[in-house]
Amino acid sequence: MTSMTPEQKARQIIDRIFRKAGWGIVDRDNYSPELSAVAIEEGLMRDNLEADYLMFLNGKAVAVLEAKRAEVDVYDHSVIQQAENYTLRVVSWCQTFQNPLPLVYISNGNKIIFRDMRDSESEYIEIPKIHTPKEIKAILGIEDYYAGLPILDKEGLRDCQFEAITNLEQSFRAGYRKGLINIATGAGKTWTACLASYRMLNYTPMKKILFLVDRKNLGEQAESEFGNFKLTESGDAFNTIFAVERLKSNRFDTNASVFITTIQKLFSFLKGEASEEDDIDKENSDDDNPSSPIVLPPNPTIPKDFFDMIIIDECHRSIYGNWRPVLEYFENAKLIGLTATPSPETIEFFDYNIICNYTLDQSIKDKVNVPARIYRIKTKVTQGGGAINEGDPLRKVTRYTGNVEQIKSTDTELYSASDLNRNIVNPAQIKLILETYKNAVYSELFNDPPREPNLNFLPKTLIFAANEDHATNIVKIAKEVFERNDDVFVQKITCKSGDSKALIKSFNTSRDFRIAVTVTLVATGTDVKPIEVVMFMRDVESDQLYQQMKGRGVRTLSPDLLRNVTPNAHSKECYILVDAVGVTEHEHSLTSPTTETNNPSLTLSKLLERITHGEVSDENLSLLASKLTGIDRRTSESDKNQFTSLVHINIIDIATNIYNALSSGSLPQYLNVNEPNSERKALVRVLAINPEARKLLCIFNAGYQKILQPGEDELIEKGFSHEQSESNTKTFEEFINAHKDDIEALRIIYNNAGEPLTYQMLVELQHKLLQVTHTFSVSRLWHDYQILYPEKVKKFTSQEEKDAITNIIQIIRFAFHIIPELRSLPSLAAQRFELWCGQAQRPLTDKQKDIVKQIVGYIVTNGFSTLNDIRQYNTTIAAQLASQFGAEISNTLSSLSQFLIYNKKAA
Repeated sequence: MTSMTPEQKARQIIDRIFRKAGWGIVDRDNYSPELSAVAIEEGLMRDNLEADYLMFLNGKAVAVLEAKRAEVDVYDHSVIQQAENYTLRVVSWCQTFQNPLPLVYISNGNKIIFRDMRDSESEYIEIPKIHTPKEIKAILGIEDYYAGLPILDKEGLRDCQFEAITNLEQSFRAGYRKGLINIATGAGKTWTACLASYRMLNYTPMKKILFLVDRKNLGEQAESEFGNFKLTESGDAFNTIFAVERLKSNRFDTNASVFITTIQKLFSFLKGEASEEDDIDKENSDDDNPSSPIVLPPNPTIPKDFFDMIIIDECHRSIYGNWRPVLEYFENAKLIGLTATPSPETIEFFDYNIICNYTLDQSIKDKVNVPARIYRIKTKVTQGGGAINEGDPLRKVTRYTGNVEQIKSTDTELYSASDLNRNIVNPAQIKLILETYKNAVYSELFNDPPREPNLNFLPKTLIFAANEDHATNIVKIAKEVFERNDDVFVQKITCKSGDSKALIKSFNTSRDFRIAVTVTLVATGTDVKPIEVVMFMRDVESDQLYQQMKGRGVRTLSPDLLRNVTPNAHSKECYILVDAVGVTEHEHSLTSPTTETNNPSLTLSKLLERITHGEVSDENLSLLASKLTGIDRRTSESDKNQFTSLVHINIIDIATNIYNALSSGSLPQYLNVNEPNSERKALVRVLAINPEARKLLCIFNAGYQKILQPGEDELIEKGFSHEQSESNTKTFEEFINAHKDDIEALRIIYNNAGEPLTYQMLVELQHKLLQVTHTFSVSRLWHDYQILYPEKVKKFTSQEEKDAITNIIQIIRFAFHIIPELRSLPSLAAQRFELWCGQAQRPLTDKQKDIVKQIVGYIVTNGFSTLNDIRQYNTTIAAQLASQFGAEISNTLSSLSQFLIYNKKAA
């Protein structure tokens, strides 16, 4: 290796000093004006001179640094003259903050001296380090808002996080006010937001940042993330440098730097009506979405320029409709959106400025997340519904009142699959799905390698239910199926199940809490990494919600941490998506922008209350007519007759009268609730004066739930998808056949001539395959071939066997039809070793055989091995091999590697 010159040694030290101070180092060819703080090596000056380092902030030159070797005196007159000469020779096409350049640095690697040339009387002073971009911005009084930002150090960052922060800052410098960061679930969105917040607060004039969350528990998570974030100059936690205030009640510490809250809470502060009561986590809230655009108070209590930047977490939510005025009030604040599932509405709101687009598929390729394997359960009732026969015993629940009656069906009633678990509950259907899962979990889902079939350590399972009642039924039946009498093994985590934060924490850490049942509360933003099974017992139409729900299973977790909560687990290489309703088999809809102001989330009971008090606006009357029409369509004749006998008018006639009056334009204009509004009130008088009629309508609207006692169902199909496995293996085989000549490792495997296949070659091959698609992972392909050819594919017997890099050789051989069955090389090692010993060119001594036997496992796991490879694996064994085989060691290792991997003698 060529030794460095004194000049190179000094440059190496100076480079480190630059980087430590927040400056990037580039040559002229790799310079970009969008680099925030950078020193160009050999910066071109006039007269073909080159400055050792020409320093730029936001595309404009600010200083030069003259570098000398260690023994040169930095105060030497000729050195100083040379450095100062560069400040006068900036080329005309180079942007500068000031010309001549104002600042000069001279360093020999051991000492740095500095002078501000703007003061003709100034002298050089010794400084301990090069000034940071922020310090130079202050020295020169630069007004560029972002000039103080140091270059972003990539160390400790995922590629997507580095890209997101880099592009965000470039977007700000380019003048954009809004930007969308799309980062896959589990890839660190909140952590990225912490980094962006730290850099803006520490290096720019920003003082106040708002972090908007969707729910209270997500605010708690964000607060915790800011407390854990330590990628700061000092290494101290973010919240010890900048005060972080989660708005919990009516307290508002205006001295804080980061504020965390929901948009609802923020609006209450704007109105000056923030209460002491904390926000409540809700799964389906009527109050979260106002029926029309909110109206800001005339004198909001928070100034519109209070926040410099607003970060909107889970920004795929519909806060851009009726809540939009709250965001638009802070008209000068930068708006940053965070999501893993952007909708067209989201992208439009952020002016189509996508800062980063890191997809789930890419995160799986990068092993940031794990993929799903879909296990389908089909039952007769789930697929096609069923029938309630005359005389069948039922439990009838009146949803609005909660009243329960034991009845018998008076006639035969057919129900569809969509009625299931909404209007009709068939306990047999729920039980059959759970029993099928229980029987398959260790025999089919987690058997490669096998796990100890201990149901006390059932893989952490998250079940999505259709609604609160469905979730309650699932918990009850799961206790029966898994024979549990305790209240810990399976629990609900919904808005009505108590402290959701404590429940989620327990599900994350407890060995006893194995099944969580939710509706949507755990669907977004909740990080429970040990989840290995996500079960859909409800269908989902929205693609955003579907992706978020699936995302609960993708989080990676080290084997040790996984075994802390699931002791019989090996590792988390994927998660199982158990589809019991066909959610994976249809397209999902994308949310589109809406301009509607009528919001059906205003419940019937609240609408009737408003109308009873005289709020009979066109909007309320129209909404009531719409709801009455729907109720009439869904309500049985006997219930309709009960209503008519009470108020002497049909439900549909009330709706028709309202529609006719509104469409005729004959109604006097509605101004406010204090006006007489007599004609309008007459349309709804029968409801306003009759509480019992209003109650009946609410009962009919909520409907009834009929629970079969006990019901029946039968299994149609269960198992992993043959179609998906066929598609993936076909695509894989097409790829390797197309590239068997241009990818070296593929060529060697295809030719099967005994050429060495080293560990590095196999790693590179694996990387190339994963760059095509994450479904080309060895684990996934082995699984797919196992589904298609169960008699030819041998399951792994241990985690070590499953982890062998040489499995990729076997997969490709099987795909090329070179071998008739798919088995791992470690499973063949003992047999092939004995054959090799018997066919060795000279007999082996017992000592030689014992030593060689110790490296067989290493070779079949890692590929062809040399003595240097063995030394890195075990120096003692390497020394013993060299001692026993002498000059023959290389030939011995080559012969052994070839026999173990190819099952043939060396040529």
